Amino acid sequence: MKQWASDSRTTEQQNAVRVRVSRILAKKKQKQPFVASAMVDSDQGVYFKSRRSNQGFRGARIRPLNPEPCKLAKIAPSERVIGDYVGNQTEAMTAEKYPLPGRCMNHTLEIYTNHFGLSARPFSLVPDPEFLFWSPAHRRAYTMLEYGILTCAPITLITGEVGSGKTTLLHHLLKNLDTGIKVGLVSNAQGARGELLRWVLMSLDQPCSPDATYVDLFESFQKYLIAEYAQGNRVVIIFDEAQNLTRESLEELRMFTNINANKDELLQLVLVGQPELRDIVRRPDLRQFAQRVAANFHLDTMDSATVCAYIGHRLLAAGASRNLFNRSACELIHENTGGVPRLVNQLCDLSMVYAFTNNQKIITLRTVQLVLDDGAFFGAGAFDTESSKI
Repeated sequence: MKQWASDSRTTEQQNAVRVRVSRILAKKKQKQPFVASAMVDSDQGVYFKSRRSNQGFRGARIRPLNPEPCKLAKIAPSERVIGDYVGNQTEAMTAEKYPLPGRCMNHTLEIYTNHFGLSARPFSLVPDPEFLFWSPAHRRAYTMLEYGILTCAPITLITGEVGSGKTTLLHHLLKNLDTGIKVGLVSNAQGARGELLRWVLMSLDQPCSPDATYVDLFESFQKYLIAEYAQGNRVVIIFDEAQNLTRESLEELRMFTNINANKDELLQLVLVGQPELRDIVRRPDLRQFAQRVAANFHLDTMDSATVCAYIGHRLLAAGASRNLFNRSACELIHENTGGVPRLVNQLCDLSMVYAFTNNQKIITLRTVQLVLDDGAFFGAGAFDTESSKI
């Protein structure tokens, strides 16, 4: 995206461009209503976008004071982008509510948050324990995680849909564990027999020579567990995206849990994954593994009321003084995301961008529907309502 130079002349340049646009449009003396959205950037320059199909100024161009960051700006009809503004063409093109794009991205993000009175972006897709929303289902899932750790359960199993908040719960757990618990986190481990053990040793910051045999690696692992137990520590290995583990890998994990000291478990396993992990563990050839699962929970998606509360919570955590989404907007978001937190975040974030571009302070059903109609939300329909009922 082409950017305006971030110097003291930026405002002067933008104002000059607006004046030149106004003069061009005034000369055309078009009196018909004009529906404009915003100026948007492209490889060919900065365009004025119109929703009208047969009206507009084809090829009308202006040259900005500094053509380097912006190239040529031209008015392009027959296209619709974010937002709506109805008025005469001069008003539409010179309105302050549609400033020229091209600021540096950090500055744009700052304006985005300032527009809504926020201190941070509320719907980031990066898991952040500071934004953790304790729905009833998330509370039960976390309670089961804690229960498994406190009772020294050999295997704890937590499942949920993609983007349901499992990883966020794990991060919260890791932040609050006692110092006497040594944790290894293995994400998306794959490989043949012996490779899994290497992943485990590396997660615990233990050496594993590439030339070491499986017997050598297992002996090192066993000595480590015994040494930690002698110091009064416990070892917990957490496997994220555990649905990718093969049957052989799960059987290898079961063998790890056989390492014990009399009645005390030296190793605890926490497996977190998508719903199919439950089906894998229930297979007849893995019944010995299933018998070691002492704590398990499936994290359901959110219902409509919970989605509304979730949206309000994240806005509050980002510094908002009220819920910026009205009820009908929240219901439409739930309908199109299935109550999956990650998808809710995506659609909410896009809706706020649309509202910001249109100078709206409240996100309405119409704003969300425009996002959906434009095809900007790729997550639409990307949830499985049947699997969420497991």
